[in-house]
Amino acid sequence: MTYREKIQDMIKTIETIYDDAEWLRDMATADEKNEWNKLRGIFYDAAAPLKSLDRFLTPERAAMDI
Repeated sequence: MTYREKIQDMIKTIETIYDDAEWLRDMATADEKNEWNKLRGIFYDAAAPLKSLDRFLTPERAAMDI
């Protein structure tokens, strides 16, 4: 696995949690929706640094085996 592949794998994991929280929020009671929205915000923000890192990797760093 390369450095880039692992970063992209982590992004995918975070985005899956974000997406799962969406449909669970849609099923939640009115009292629960706010907590699901907070969780979605956390995971939206969590993916941002990884996406930025992925964009700025040099080809050599991206291809580095880990």
